[in-house]
Amino acid sequence: MTSTIAPHQLYRAVLRQFVQNSIHPRASRSPTISLHLRQLFETARTLEPGSAELKKLVLDAQNMVVYLKSHRLHKALVERYNPTNTLSGEERARMSAKMVGLDMPAKFADGVAPSMEAGRPAGMGKGAKKGTGSLQTMFSPES
Repeated sequence: MTSTIAPHQLYRAVLRQFVQNSIHPRASRSPTISLHLRQLFETARTLEPGSAELKKLVLDAQNMVVYLKSHRLHKALVERYNPTNTLSGEERARMSAKMVGLDMPAKFADGVAPSMEAGRPAGMGKGAKKGTGSLQTMFSPES
């Protein structure tokens, strides 16, 4: 933007950027920002054209527009290239493990103690043949 832009055009540009950056729907958006901006630009109407104060206001408004555009672009890039940014710590750890080819262990329900029986193969445990499934039977010369 150049310094020859009229204050009312800058007001619309700044307001447009605030609307585009807003995360709230229009109905629940606070009107204080737009009211404050309107008051700020209403004072610009009373300033003499070409005065130092008006030039400073125009420069500040231009910087605000550039900042808001840049902020929105940065947010979009972070969401695009770092999708785990908005996840909780647990979800981020799970996604990181998946990235390197691992799965997170299953969680137990609250109040339920883990048992050793749950991880055994079907043939193991009570009623299994004695000597089956052990290291001795695996490497014995008889088999």
